[in-house]
Amino acid sequence: MTIASTTRVRRTLDEFVETEVDGELVFMNLGEGVFYSLEEAGIRTWQLIDEGGAWTTAGALVEVLCREFEVDEDTCLRDLAVMLDELEAAGLARI
Repeated sequence: MTIASTTRVRRTLDEFVETEVDGELVFMNLGEGVFYSLEEAGIRTWQLIDEGGAWTTAGALVEVLCREFEVDEDTCLRDLAVMLDELEAAGLARI
């Protein structure tokens, strides 16, 4: 998937449970019973997507992630696109 800074994303609501274990965020899609996990930048991205429970833009995510993880915007946007595609395919986010 290709995303732009204006691409909007939000979590799907009430379809998963999550817990953090040894620095890894583990969550399960309740509809499918499938487990997923995130580490480091993935955890932070997941947290940012949920801030306020409203839609957020890829640009807003990239701004924070570039600052916190010292990554350039192009790399961050490309990696974010992969993650968002996987979250959407798993039914955990809407793009």
